[in-house]
Amino acid sequence: MVTTSLWHLPSPAGAQPDSPYPYDPETSRLMGQFLHITDIHPDEFYINGGSISTSCHRNTTDDDDDGMMRRMMLRPGRTEGGHGGLYGSPYSICDSPFSLANATFDWIDRNLITSLDFVVWTGDNARHDSDNERPRTQKEIEDLNKAIANKFLETFTPDKDDPFEQRIPIVPSIGNNDVYPHNIMEAGPNRILQHFSDIWSKFIPESQYHTFQHGGYYASEVVPGKITVVALNTLYFFNQNAAVDGCDDEDEPGTDQMDWLEVELESLRRRKMTAYLTGHVPPARKSYSPTCFVRYTDIALRFQDVIVGHLFGHANIDHFIILSQSTLKNDSVDTEAEAEAEDLEEQQQEEIHVKGRKIQGSSGSISDQGSSKQTAFEAWNSDATTTTKNRKSMSSLSTASSRTRLRLQQEAMSFDVADEDEHYAFHTLGLSSYLIELWEQYEDVPKKAKLSDFAIALVAPSVVPTYNPALRVYTYQLAIEKPGRLDQPPHQTLQQDEDYMEEMEEYETMTESEANGKKKKKPKKPKKPRKPTRPVNPPAVPPITFGFPLNYTQYFVNLTMANSEAMLDPTKPIEYQVEYRSREDYGLKDLSVPEWLGLARRIVKSEESKRQYMAWMVVLTGTENEHF
Repeated sequence: MVTTSLWHLPSPAGAQPDSPYPYDPETSRLMGQFLHITDIHPDEFYINGGSISTSCHRNTTDDDDDGMMRRMMLRPGRTEGGHGGLYGSPYSICDSPFSLANATFDWIDRNLITSLDFVVWTGDNARHDSDNERPRTQKEIEDLNKAIANKFLETFTPDKDDPFEQRIPIVPSIGNNDVYPHNIMEAGPNRILQHFSDIWSKFIPESQYHTFQHGGYYASEVVPGKITVVALNTLYFFNQNAAVDGCDDEDEPGTDQMDWLEVELESLRRRKMTAYLTGHVPPARKSYSPTCFVRYTDIALRFQDVIVGHLFGHANIDHFIILSQSTLKNDSVDTEAEAEAEDLEEQQQEEIHVKGRKIQGSSGSISDQGSSKQTAFEAWNSDATTTTKNRKSMSSLSTASSRTRLRLQQEAMSFDVADEDEHYAFHTLGLSSYLIELWEQYEDVPKKAKLSDFAIALVAPSVVPTYNPALRVYTYQLAIEKPGRLDQPPHQTLQQDEDYMEEMEEYETMTESEANGKKKKKPKKPKKPRKPTRPVNPPAVPPITFGFPLNYTQYFVNLTMANSEAMLDPTKPIEYQVEYRSREDYGLKDLSVPEWLGLARRIVKSEESKRQYMAWMVVLTGTENEHF
């Protein structure tokens, strides 16, 4: 296996140097905030007033366009019955006009630029390939990638007050639509990675340049000696990338990247630093190859004493994913035969326990599920309390996910559309089908959870108006180093302190016993030899740790209103406004695992909580009512 240390490639002129000085709390100008921006998808062919049926590329009333049905299947949102406005078309198949992209950067410059310490930028900087009359080209994609990179450089200029005149760290990662053809990337070094190495040379630390050219991933020490942001190349994990094959074989780039990630996290652990793992495609079983999904989950749990956040984009909807220890079955994944057997067993359990109502699961199409058009989500929606009380908990998230995947595959068979990308089930069957796996994750959270058995991945909504344009600003912990900040009060509860200390004592006791070759309790009877088990999960980083994410503010643009105002005054700038705040509106004291598990329980139990979650999930477009 070739390692990154063997790649001796010249660093480009003007490469981003590593930080020349360590973090000093006495002289630091850190604000304790960072921006997450994702999925801009600029479209140079977008025209104001263009028909939605043409992806807003042409003025036409021909809603019977031959490609319309195909675009509808591959993209969410309206496909007909309207036209795009100056700043885009909310909840449609149209991408972002450059007027929206430029206005977004202008708003950041006016409102955020002085309050940010670094930027997480998780890819997709080119339009979708949704117009048969204007297919994407490699040159167009590369030009769009470069144009957006230049917008970041123009907006986040070097700090003149900094003696080294550095700009704040910007940490980009590659999206599945940033490459040609979309979704596909071979092992590096390759032409695509050379392209990004050139246009991102001012973002990638000089010491990481060779690593990036080798695999498209790297680590950026955004607060020297304190916080590292890891930018992953999720295309090597993505199950739609036909050029690679998972994270098992040693010669696969996905395996290489996972090995590199473990080495990086071990180094950060020794240095007592915290890390954010970022990337484009989130770690969901439906999106990652099975071996990559298991490997990522394993790393997320084994290094939760280092990792303080998992930040992703791609899905365009605002939600959180629960990664669980139950996914890991002796460090392996279910075979298809096991999945089918578990699917059959679970289907029988559903037919028995869900009020006698037959949910056809994986055997029926949408049209077969009753004249009332009740979907699987609606059945869950009405019977969540009953099923939670009466049925046994599922043996693992792996079982639930396998059942979901097989059901969606069977349902999708009723559609005569090629399965080109992982959004297929979502775009054909609606938001409720996309969310089935999420609901199962939330429903399976035990009343008394072992916190070290879970990790949370946060998926931010997009700038592209799949719903409404959105940005997210995180606040992270500075209080321990810089006391007296009124906007960062202590957020850790007494119960969290007790839970953390209890798990820490248990972890230290178990690791000490392992080191001595002993077990806490001597077994009464000899047992059959077992396969080696995973190391014990360490307790998670406590929220009082420097760099821990405390809360976030979600911003959005009411695009319908912005387009209406632009008709009266085209020079009036658009304004992002607060959509919600995680602490005030979700009631999350911080962004730790127990807080998110508590929210998952509330979504399951409370109709009001679920309704509000769904409204914010689609960025206040009101379109959640169209799905169920």
